[in-house]
Amino acid sequence: MVEFKVLMVDDDYINRKLLSSILYKELYKVQTLEASNGREALNICQKENDINLILLDIEMPILNGIEFLQEYLGNPLLKHAPVIAISSNDLFKKDAFNAGAHDFLINPITEEKLLSSILKLYNTIH
Repeated sequence: MVEFKVLMVDDDYINRKLLSSILYKELYKVQTLEASNGREALNICQKENDINLILLDIEMPILNGIEFLQEYLGNPLLKHAPVIAISSNDLFKKDAFNAGAHDFLINPITEEKLLSSILKLYNTIH
């Protein structure tokens, strides 16, 4: 279907593995990278300039999703990939979009919701 390099940023290991399993099951030639907080994700983004998509949890320690978006999108030296923000709290939706997220999904994430969001982004960009 689609070839992607996806960075998954979530402090919950199980959530990262769930997202990975959905991506590997449904997308052709997907490569995943993982970070457990926004600071780790920024470090990865500085080293990897070919990330196609970021799946970003909002509620994390060290550097949360909103703070990550502000630093990531505010850094002109980084190549910016589209970001799908994820949270179990709908109250973060407006903040996520204001910070630059391209889409917002509410936990629990279903396979259908995730793939629909990814394909919508892909079709918009290409």
